[in-house]
Amino acid sequence: MKNRLIFLFCLVNSICYSQIVLDSIPDGSGYTYIASPMGPGPFPAVLYNHGGLGPAVGGDLRGTVVALAMEGYIARAEKRMETTSIAGHLEEVQEALDLLRADPRTDTTCVTIMGFSRGGYLALEEAKAHPHKVEAIISMSPANPIGLLSNWATDVSSIDDPTLILSVENDTLQDQHVELAEMVYDSLISLEKVAFIEIYPSYDANEDQMLTGDDDGHELFFEVQQPYWSDVLTFLSLYSCGSSGQAESSPISPIQVYPNPFNENTSIHFNDYYGEQVEILIYNIQGALEKRISNVKSKVFILNREYLLDGLYFIQIKNDSELVYTNKLKIE
Repeated sequence: MKNRLIFLFCLVNSICYSQIVLDSIPDGSGYTYIASPMGPGPFPAVLYNHGGLGPAVGGDLRGTVVALAMEGYIARAEKRMETTSIAGHLEEVQEALDLLRADPRTDTTCVTIMGFSRGGYLALEEAKAHPHKVEAIISMSPANPIGLLSNWATDVSSIDDPTLILSVENDTLQDQHVELAEMVYDSLISLEKVAFIEIYPSYDANEDQMLTGDDDGHELFFEVQQPYWSDVLTFLSLYSCGSSGQAESSPISPIQVYPNPFNENTSIHFNDYYGEQVEILIYNIQGALEKRISNVKSKVFILNREYLLDGLYFIQIKNDSELVYTNKLKIE
């Protein structure tokens, strides 16, 4: 039997933030959560896929769909079969995605697939198998079950969606998740796909104000929290049609540089200047011009650090000699 709850979320000062509908659907040892803003939609959609093995669930299914609904998305999360083997899990993800797309409240032109750990791998695999069904991908500390992620990375030619990869410096206890995240990113960038990576500082998992070998960075993604959640929402606002629900979203900059800070390269997104000829200028902190790139007309430009040293720089972008964007740029 499906249980439906209607929540009116209010702040401590009793100012109401957003009203959502949450459906909870039990299914044997599993369950499904579907959350959306009030109203018929259509809303941009997100399918969230959890991690974990067997009966253990990695990630917060309910909390994630609720948080997304509060931002104006319809979101679905299903607890998959309780098996250690990965066999059959991708088929469950495929079915869940089809059910989300079939929901009359879903805007099928604005669907994101998202996952953590094993779910992060499954999100990438499904996006590779059916790129026409999703418009954006988020993979958080993807796992490498029986080497399947490594195999996925050997051919990403069918991926045609912007991809955000997240991990944590000390996410190394269960697997080398930072290296796996970087492998995914490198495989996408090598084919000039639109991809972003963010490796967060080590996470104090037991909250004792000390970082030790017992702190598992994987636990950052066990719940909806900072620092990763704001990056998820920023990415969604750029690549999943933004929020069309009742919650307010931040305006999208006409030009955006992401990630910043960066290490090897960053992407410049010309949202309002796509197709127009622009010039990119990079200055050091003393004001000397370090790099000039002229005649840029692409939607996304990959800026490589090349000879630039670690440190603070300033980026300026000009359109017909008119300054249209300026900001700090940090390489580390």
